[in-house]
Amino acid sequence: MKVAIISYSFSGNTKRACLFLMKKIKEKSINADVLDLKPAKEEKAFLLQCRDAFYKHKPEIQDPAFELSAYDFVVFASPVWAFTFAPALRVYLESVKDLTDKKCACFLTYGSGMGKGKAMEELEGILKAKGGRILFSKNMPGAKTKDKEYLEEQFKSLIDIICT
Repeated sequence: MKVAIISYSFSGNTKRACLFLMKKIKEKSINADVLDLKPAKEEKAFLLQCRDAFYKHKPEIQDPAFELSAYDFVVFASPVWAFTFAPALRVYLESVKDLTDKKCACFLTYGSGMGKGKAMEELEGILKAKGGRILFSKNMPGAKTKDKEYLEEQFKSLIDIICT
């Protein structure tokens, strides 16, 4: 089993959750790699990031090539901004040609929680349209990503799925 965790994080909440997940997967002797998506030119202000998300701007991302065919399971993660997920993940997903029968999971971190359901529905829709089999999805408050017990509880079922 080989797992890819593909994410974008601005404040560090999503990245913290991804690193926790990677550590837990590796503790089960499963190979896991993390790809941090980075825009070539990134807005530094949160409100400008939200504007770009709302208008579905498509920034150029650094090193967007990441071959998914070598992975059995792919996890996609992003913060929720303006009722959707981060533009960097959107651009990456557009570059993915096919996820046919690929086991997938996704999770989103959020601040206020406004729009988290819409954002998840959109992300799941894109993954399904590319043929992905979504076996896990979760919305999590970003502030809770510092709580290891909380993350353990939230990711338990995902780790069980990956390990079976």
